Amino acid sequence: MITQEQLKQSSELIKKTRPAYQPILDFYSRVFLAQEQNRQDIFLPPVVIDPDLLKIKQKNEMPLIDQSEFLFDIKASKQLFDTICGLAQDFAPGLSHNAQSLKNACKTQSFRLETLFSAILGNQGSTLHDLGKLLNVPERELTFFGYASIAPSIRTCSEQLENYLAGKPGLKKGYCPICGNLPDMAFLDKDGKRHLKCCFCGHEWLVNRMGCVFCENNDKDYQHYFFNDEEKEYRVNLCDNCHNYIKLVDLRKIDRAFYPKLEQVTTLHLDMQAKEQGYTNSGSSANDMSLQA
Repeated sequence: MITQEQLKQSSELIKKTRPAYQPILDFYSRVFLAQEQNRQDIFLPPVVIDPDLLKIKQKNEMPLIDQSEFLFDIKASKQLFDTICGLAQDFAPGLSHNAQSLKNACKTQSFRLETLFSAILGNQGSTLHDLGKLLNVPERELTFFGYASIAPSIRTCSEQLENYLAGKPGLKKGYCPICGNLPDMAFLDKDGKRHLKCCFCGHEWLVNRMGCVFCENNDKDYQHYFFNDEEKEYRVNLCDNCHNYIKLVDLRKIDRAFYPKLEQVTTLHLDMQAKEQGYTNSGSSANDMSLQA
C-alpha cells in the first residue's frame, strides 16, 4: 500500500515531467491525500455473506456483492465531502462555484447527503437527476463530489470482502470479482502479469495477459494498441470487436510509487486520443476524473 508521503512524491515527479498537468494535479493530488487520510477515521462493520450464498456465487462466477450493498461511514463521508468542496474552491476554478453551492446546501440542510450517497451506490439515476435540478448543480459534478466522498468507505468494504477471495482460484474475468463493475485501468506488475483495477471499488485482480478485457476477444486482427515514445510506461489497448479501450501502466518502466488514481488522472490525454479514434471505455463510472481536463 502506498504511503501518503509516497503519493506526494509521485505527484511531484509527474508534475516535473508533465508540467501541463500541474493545475489538475494541484487539485486531485490533494483530493487523493484527503481520501487516504479519511480512511483512518472510517469504522464499518464487515459485510457478511451467507456461506451457502457464497458457494452459489463462486460456482456461477458471480461477484460477491451488488454495488448497492457497500456500506459507508456517514460521519467520515460527510467530513470528506466538506473537505473536497473546500479543495475545489481553492484549487479547481471550474468547480469552485458549485462546490460553494453544495457547502451552503449542506449548512442549510437543503438536502441530505445520505440521499446522495445512497443514490450513487444504488445507481439511482433519477434521484441523482432530481438532486441536480434541486441544487442547480450538473449531475456529473454532483456525482463526482458524492462518489469521491464515499470512495474511502467503499475501498474499506472492498478490502474486507477480499478475505472471501483468499485462497480461491481467480476467475480472471473482465468484471470485478467483488462488485461486478468493469475496470478503468490495467497494469503489468514487475513479473509482467496483467491486472485490472475496478472502476468503482478499487479492487485489483489478475487476468490473462492477452485479449480484450471487456468482450474477451482474442483474435489478433481485432486487438491493437498505441503508445507514445516519450511515455513508454503507458499503452492503450484497443479492441475492434467491442470498440472499447483500456489504459495500461507497465510497472517495470516507472521509477515512482504506483497509485492508480494518480496515473488515471495524468493520462487523460490518452483517453482523448482513444476517443478521437472512435473507442470508448465501458469502465468509466462515477469515478470520473476528467472534470478539470
